Amino acid sequence: MPEIKLEQQAVDVPQVLFGEMIQKVVRAEIVPTERGVVVGTEELEQHARALGLRITVYVHSGSEVQAGKRIALVTGNPVQVVRGEDILLGIISKVSGVATAAREAVRKAGSIKVVCGGWKKMPLKLKQELRMALKMGGAHMRICTEPFIYLDKNYIRIFGSLPKAIDAARLLPGRAIVIQLRGDTGPIEEEALIAARYGSQVIMVDTGHLDDVRSVSRALQKRGLRRKVQLAFAGGIKLDDLEKLCHEDLDIVDIGRAILDAPLMDFCYNTVKMEIKNDGLKTI
Repeated sequence: MPEIKLEQQAVDVPQVLFGEMIQKVVRAEIVPTERGVVVGTEELEQHARALGLRITVYVHSGSEVQAGKRIALVTGNPVQVVRGEDILLGIISKVSGVATAAREAVRKAGSIKVVCGGWKKMPLKLKQELRMALKMGGAHMRICTEPFIYLDKNYIRIFGSLPKAIDAARLLPGRAIVIQLRGDTGPIEEEALIAARYGSQVIMVDTGHLDDVRSVSRALQKRGLRRKVQLAFAGGIKLDDLEKLCHEDLDIVDIGRAILDAPLMDFCYNTVKMEIKNDGLKTI
């Protein structure tokens, strides 16, 4: 006779384990184990309350904290508190890691503007959170503050030349022209000269090779065009590269993965007190 397997019913484990302790009150604190920029405290508060927890938040979103600094204290019954650990840390860990990396990039870059345009490539459901993290970390999401047109490699390939692409961009007046150069149509320094002469305001050297930036800078300076454009650099730039880039002729660096792939900021979630009604206070 074949063996009949019965499907297991879903069990609410915390509810079963703490069923007889549901009237007790537990407190737990959220504390970072490392220095960083904490982001998402407003969302943390909202989700804690949705779980039925009472919460006190001690820092504002965007605050830089040291390891061991209490971020928040939550209070609820045992079921609410253990569920809080599964949900609440995830709200702040990734965005705080990204904000911390962004803040470090801005520090290391000095007077060079740090842009992180890579957030646009992330899943839609993450974009708003990542934008917030970048803002709190001090990085920019746009290469220009004013309206602009970004002519990337594909635009240039479709138009067939830099002048044609730039001429087309002029059909939309009142917008800065930002052009991505990779040396696809000729030596990259010659591309930069064409872009500057035809009216580009920002030239993005998107090769990841510092020698290309230097060649472009020399060519622009020699022709008296450097002051007319901002010079940007992108292509696999890491945080450790920024200190040496401070000594180069650059206005902007665009860093993507080095910021967005930052590790989670580590937080611990520890129960600190359990109040037993009418029975005093017991530390656990």
